[in-house]
Order: sequence, then structure tokens, then C-alpha cells
Amino acid sequence: MFLNRRQVSVGLASAMFGSMAVPGTGRAQAKPIRIGVITSLTGFAQIYGDANRIGAEIAAERINAAGGVGGRKIEIVLRDDKASSDSTVAAYRDLASQGVHFFLAGPISATAVALAPLFKDTDNILIAAGPNNLSITHELFNKNVFRAQLTSVPVFAGLGKVVADKAPDIRDWIAISSDQQANIDLSNIFLASLKKAHAAKGVDVTVREMVLTKAGAGDFRAQIASLMNSGATGVLNSLVGSDSLTFYKQAKSLGLERKIKVFGDVGANLNSMKTIASAVPQSVWTPYYWYAQGDGNPVSQELYKIAVERTGTPFPYGFIGLAHDAVIALADAIKRAGSDNTADVIAALEAGRPLGAAGPVVFRKEDHTYTGEMTFINFGAAPGKPEGLEVNDVVRLSSLDYIEPATPGQPYILK
Repeated sequence: MFLNRRQVSVGLASAMFGSMAVPGTGRAQAKPIRIGVITSLTGFAQIYGDANRIGAEIAAERINAAGGVGGRKIEIVLRDDKASSDSTVAAYRDLASQGVHFFLAGPISATAVALAPLFKDTDNILIAAGPNNLSITHELFNKNVFRAQLTSVPVFAGLGKVVADKAPDIRDWIAISSDQQANIDLSNIFLASLKKAHAAKGVDVTVREMVLTKAGAGDFRAQIASLMNSGATGVLNSLVGSDSLTFYKQAKSLGLERKIKVFGDVGANLNSMKTIASAVPQSVWTPYYWYAQGDGNPVSQELYKIAVERTGTPFPYGFIGLAHDAVIALADAIKRAGSDNTADVIAALEAGRPLGAAGPVVFRKEDHTYTGEMTFINFGAAPGKPEGLEVNDVVRLSSLDYIEPATPGQPYILK
């Protein structure tokens, strides 16, 4: 018997949510579980905010198709943060005044940082789906806030280990980064991990002085010349957004790939990279928030099918998976708590392991940071492929071997 997509979706959601009713009081049980999704529906982060919206909506649809959570439907209530902290706070206050208790926020760190303190000692719960800055689960920690995203520490330590293992002959490295401290920090995390992985095998690695540029500079030809003249054979690209795309286009025209054999990239996305496919190097390693191809996880496969239909691209943004999994985690916690009482839901979130698109959604109890699986892909230009790109390799690692220690209420100092 062949099942259509809706039947598969209902079956998977039923396995997660349909078998346990939520104890409640008569008709009050029928009230929807409202989740306020505050994300960037306009502004510079719109492509990521739209992905948050799509992921949250798909999760709600899948749960509701299976009967909801104990008969209660999930209702997504959208608000545009405009990538602005002031707009984010205003949206939260508006929804909270309407009785919304559960929130999902993303995709950028600044808006989540503005929101987090507002949840302290309230009856509301926030899951940040996208931000990876350290402060949310360190100095800004409070028990009402969770993060459905890995911080930069395990991600770029993991990337360094993967690149060292997969390209062991590339032992001379240099990084190009914007002059923003966050980008410099994650570059140093990558390079330190790479050196450590090689040292464990008794191999020395040369790390050249980092090449810095202004964010939004638009012209990186001088920096590319420095990379080409450095003698390095591996480059970490720590530029992001349009800067990264411009860098690759200019690097191609100047012949950087003739000198550099392997690239690391702090945030390459296939859907963006396909727009410059002819300029993409042959070997680029990057972390990926959610990558479904080759993944045996049935939730991931079902989400991928729906996301491809909805977005029209075979490379849907990873923020879809993050937001989807945040909604899955909230629904699972409410189901297991037997109510939407804040303290009970927090305890259930801390103890839960629901299966999401990126694997089990697990939060560390001490600081509510995500401790799930990390995915890294290697891709490169493929002129014969429909999108002009090809994924050559996929590596999945547990974050537990790389994650920073919990320091709730205190900053974590990068060494």
C-alpha cells in the first residue's frame, strides 16, 4: 500500500503526539495552544525569518493533522521583529498582553538578547531558534529561556576537527574575517581545534596571521591577494551574507582556487551559494543547521519533502529545521507535563528528548542550551548539476564532545 504525503505526515505526528491526552478541565482543554513566533519577516534577515515561519507552520500542521496535543490544536501567532530589538520587544509585549505564554524567536542574536531578560520570573517560555551567541545561555540565563541552536563553540570546534580529519594533507592555514569580534572568535575556535586534531596525530600545522576586512566592504581584492601570497593551502572564510558571496566571486576572478585546495566556511548556505555556483570552489566545508539528504531520520525526511514543496528549492534553509524542532519540543513538553503550567513545562523541556528534524531535541538542564547533533557538509561547484552545486560528503557529530561548560548567570570566556 502506498501512502501519500499527508498520510505519512499524520502517521509520524501521531507517533509523537497522538497517543497521550493532556489532562485538563472539560471544554478548556479545547482551547488552542498559542505559540507566538517573533521573527524577521521584513528587513535584512527576512530570508532566515521566513524560514523560521515556514518551519513553525509545518510543525503545527503536522501536529494538528494528528489531532493536536491531547485534542488541542497548535496555533502559530506571527509577529515581525523587523530585525530590530525595539520591534521585537514591542511584539512580545503585545502578544503577552493577549495571554500568549509560549514563544519562539529568531533568527538573529540581537533580537533574542533583547527578549531574554523579559522572561525572567514570568509565566512565559521562550525558545530561541537560530541565535548562536553565547550570552543567552550564559550571562543572560534564566529558567524560562531555552535555545534550539548550538553555540559557536561546539560548531566551529567540530568543524576544525572534521576538516583536519577529511583533509589531513592541508597543514598550512589562513583565515579571512570581518573585523567584528564574534567572527574573529569563531575563526580562532576553528583554527585551534584544527591544530589540536593534527597535534593528536603528531603533526604540526602552520597558521598564518588572520586577514581582516571591514564588514560590508564590498571589495576584497587586496585581502585575496594577501591570501594568495601567504603560502597557505587552506582558507577559512569567516565572512557572512553578501560579503561572503562577493568574496567568492572576486576570488574566482583572481584565481585564488589555484593556490587554495580546501576552504572552510563559517556559514555557507546552498540556497545562497547556488546563485554564484560558477564561482564556488571545488571543496568547501561548512556547518549546516539541518541537512536531510542521506539522513535516516523519518521526521527529517518528511519535513524536507514539505519544505521543498513550499519553498521550491532542493536546498531549504536550515532555519526551517530549527523552528520546526522548537515547536516540536514545546508540544512534547506540554504533552508530558499534562498541562501548560509554566513550571511543569520547563521541567518537561529539561527532561525531554523528542525527535526533531535535526535529531533528538535535547536541552542541557544547567543552562538550557541545545546539545544535539552537529552536521557538516562538503560541497563544490558542479556545472553539470541542475543547481550548479554538488554535496560531496556529510559528517554528523555529537556536540557533547565539543560543547563549552555551563556557566549560568556568568559569561563564558573564550580561551
